[in-house]
Amino acid sequence: MDLYIIRHGESQGNVGQNVDDPQLTELGQKQAELLALRLRNIKFDAILSSPLTRAVQTATPLAELRSTPITVMDDIYEVGTYGDETLSKVQERAKNAVAKIREKYGDKENVIAFAHGTFNNHFIKAACGITSGEDFNFCQENTGVTIVRFILDNGKPRVKLELANCGKHLENL
Repeated sequence: MDLYIIRHGESQGNVGQNVDDPQLTELGQKQAELLALRLRNIKFDAILSSPLTRAVQTATPLAELRSTPITVMDDIYEVGTYGDETLSKVQERAKNAVAKIREKYGDKENVIAFAHGTFNNHFIKAACGITSGEDFNFCQENTGVTIVRFILDNGKPRVKLELANCGKHLENL
């Protein structure tokens, strides 16, 4: 299984507009469209999204291009969205999200998940089996693509970080 973890496009919140559930900016929408073009030929079995507007809006161009529905996954919302969370609660939520994805989609399916910068740091760590606290972070730029590959190596399960925070699709912006 390949798990693509993608941060949403630029949102109103990224440019200093203080709203509860910010939408994508014009630039964020363009980033989402370029991302969809980049991923259009990738084999995947599901598109997952955080319930927050900016993540759903980022997933929408790909879903429309591929005629694939977006499945909202309530567990992958941004840290602090619904009040304060302890580090251990966020880590547990990320670990549970990875477990649910692996259980539902199995080892032979590929999944694209659209979520948020701070949460994705914990999501990637959970997928890779990294249990460190806040002393190590994965950078997540807007529409940055990270691929975590779950493989069997001589019959032994392993995790491979295939790509981290790639924004190649944004080169001509």
